[in-house]
Amino acid sequence: MGRLRLAVWSPLPPSASGIADYVAEQLPELARRFDVTAVVEDPSAVDRAVAEQVALTTAQDMPAADLDVYHVGNSPPHAYVYRAALQRPGVLALHEWSVHHLVLRETVERGDRAAYLREMRRCHGEAGTFVGRQVARALGGDLLPALYAVNDRLLESSLAVVGLSRHIAERARLRLPGRPVLHLPHHLALPLAPLPSRAEARRTLGLPAGAAIVTAPGLATASKRLDVAVQAVARLRASRPDLRLVVAGAVEERLPLAEWAAGSGLGEGLLVTGRLSLDDFVRHLVAADVVLALRFPSHGEISGAMVRSLGVGRPVLVTAGTPGAEEFPEGVVVPVDPGPQEAQQLEALLGHLLEAHGLRESIGRLARGHIAEHHDLSRTTAQLATFFDDVHQRLESLRRLVPKTPADGLLGYLLDEVRAGTLDLGLAGIPHGVEPLLAELTGGRS
Repeated sequence: MGRLRLAVWSPLPPSASGIADYVAEQLPELARRFDVTAVVEDPSAVDRAVAEQVALTTAQDMPAADLDVYHVGNSPPHAYVYRAALQRPGVLALHEWSVHHLVLRETVERGDRAAYLREMRRCHGEAGTFVGRQVARALGGDLLPALYAVNDRLLESSLAVVGLSRHIAERARLRLPGRPVLHLPHHLALPLAPLPSRAEARRTLGLPAGAAIVTAPGLATASKRLDVAVQAVARLRASRPDLRLVVAGAVEERLPLAEWAAGSGLGEGLLVTGRLSLDDFVRHLVAADVVLALRFPSHGEISGAMVRSLGVGRPVLVTAGTPGAEEFPEGVVVPVDPGPQEAQQLEALLGHLLEAHGLRESIGRLARGHIAEHHDLSRTTAQLATFFDDVHQRLESLRRLVPKTPADGLLGYLLDEVRAGTLDLGLAGIPHGVEPLLAELTGGRS
């Protein structure tokens, strides 16, 4: 028997999706165990270093595979993966519990408001209809899409699920009894070996050697609480003028980061690097005294930047109650309550950590040890490979669990309406016997 043929569907570098880097790091390890083909939208756009390590193809040219693996995140580069996962059942690698924003872009932003409302009703019953109308009118803010996950159809179309956080895996097990679910810790991959010292990293990056540096890594978005971080750092600078807030990455176009900095008096205390090479990104983590990985609201994701920060031994502040806080044992990360006292609590924690060198080093050692033990790339890829083998052995029985009714057509619409009604009644799924009855009444008509 030959090696298992894997089709791995995901954007790859230089895509703006952080998942692209994650998959690119994993592919060489998988290729040692399987025959791997990466399915991308445009093979010619993939970084040469990545393209040299794995076969590339498009969805249109993809040959038959033994197992399709779909890496789905909540951003536009994953739209083609999302569509394929609904049509061709495989293993769903779910990086965020909710793909609400992705579905919103694929429906409302393409002029199909009715399709979005149908998905919301299917997932959340009458409440989904009400909330969906608000979100479709751009009245939902950031919180409603986070509270109302959209993923039902994606989950039901999957043979198995890989959850990149415990939050995702636990919910997938409840949602898909009988199907394999793996909690796979987000792996650590560092391109610099050995790592530079803090002083060497600062010297290479041109950062002041003796400054106190708080770093917020990755693309700056509204959910990363940078408005609160700017306030806290600005107040601390009144007594510590050497303090700097470094945003190690680009800034989302509509985020008023400069205005926040000007209004708070942070001024020259803010440094925004723009998009970085992976090597320089890691240097910024090493150069930091404290790293901010705040996120609220959360869609259930685990940040690769946070795992890298822990892996280089830096104390990382995370939002309490989110997967980023709950994924790790007590003491590995430092939680910050997202409530009304968030700014004050953040200021107090940063002030204490910046003064307490021994505490920073102690937290960093604990973080680095935990990541080395549980998030090693070879170890996590071995777990994943075993999972793929298990799914492939059960392929026929798992395929029978995937609903056969097409999403479109009259029968599909009526089944979605029944599902919405059962949610409002507190029931799980479509009652036994309803689908054959509706199929007979409709004659399977579209």
